[in-house]
Amino acid sequence: MIARRGALVLIASCVMGAPEPISAQPAAPRSVAGQHETQILMLGTAGGPPLRADRSEPATLLIVDGRPYLIDCGIGTARRLAQAGVASETIGAIFLTHLHPDHALGLAPVLADAFANRDQQDAIRPLAIYGPPATRALVDAAWTYISIPYAVFAAERSAEGGELPARNPFAAHEIDSGVVYRDSLIRVVAVENSHYRLMPAASRAVMKSNSYRVETPHGVVVFTGDTGPSDAVARLARGADVLVAQVQDSAHAAQFANRAAEQNHWSPERRRQFLAHFTEELLDFRGVGEIATTARVGAVLLYHMNPTDPAAYVAGVQAHFAGPVFAGADLERYCLTAPPGERSSSAKPFGRCGRRGATDTGGR
Repeated sequence: MIARRGALVLIASCVMGAPEPISAQPAAPRSVAGQHETQILMLGTAGGPPLRADRSEPATLLIVDGRPYLIDCGIGTARRLAQAGVASETIGAIFLTHLHPDHALGLAPVLADAFANRDQQDAIRPLAIYGPPATRALVDAAWTYISIPYAVFAAERSAEGGELPARNPFAAHEIDSGVVYRDSLIRVVAVENSHYRLMPAASRAVMKSNSYRVETPHGVVVFTGDTGPSDAVARLARGADVLVAQVQDSAHAAQFANRAAEQNHWSPERRRQFLAHFTEELLDFRGVGEIATTARVGAVLLYHMNPTDPAAYVAGVQAHFAGPVFAGADLERYCLTAPPGERSSSAKPFGRCGRRGATDTGGR
């Protein structure tokens, strides 16, 4: 089994010369339990744009000493937050790995819910959204979408002084690699990954796909987002306690690509390009295992998948990584706990909340 590293490892190559935005301290959370530990709440674990009945689109809530941070925001995120009992307005910040539809089209409902439940404190410290280029345009479009129905409320309440804000009440930050956020609880480092590797160079220059390293008082959690094999992601994940990794079954991906090519009568070159997306721009079992092993992470938590047999995904990654592996499902909670006096020790138990112990070594 790969040993966990106790200290928070700083990636100097990622942060040298990088700007560090000054982030407003988020309002204290009002509805999230789980103080004095870091929780990973899986809100959406499906892969790809098609909607599914059993899994929502990619979204993960990191809850640090009770304060929630949202990573990605696929369709269904607002509903999953409500099912988990998490109020949207309590979110400290939102981090978008990239702007593919399955990672970003759920943003407007989350912002709408936060706006509906805002109070004066929220107006002073607006919810901030961090992401790659075009994040500002996405947030502005979301506010335009939200403001049209709320203008009806404003008109109905005009006698009571009700009115919409004069400008977008949400703060968008377009980020580059390096330290992109910090507050009293977390520090976030971003790197560009290889998910857009095959994109034409002109487009790749203005569109980015990021992975995030989040350093908490209880340990380090790295979110790959969507990526292919990437030395930059392996460096980012070095010594992390948990790697939250996108994964696909390469055999199923090849079958899907070939079926799509046949149904759409694609040329051999179009078929090759589509298959290359799965083999070069996404991680399969081997890819996840190799990054986890190279980075010497403590445990792997899988998402962005559509398994008929989650245990097969666990076994597939464990063939290439000796540590604990979990296949996440929507609304599952995982806990990373380090007692206050032992936050730098190597003993950082991780597993499904309430089920951690000597026998909880991964799997479903």
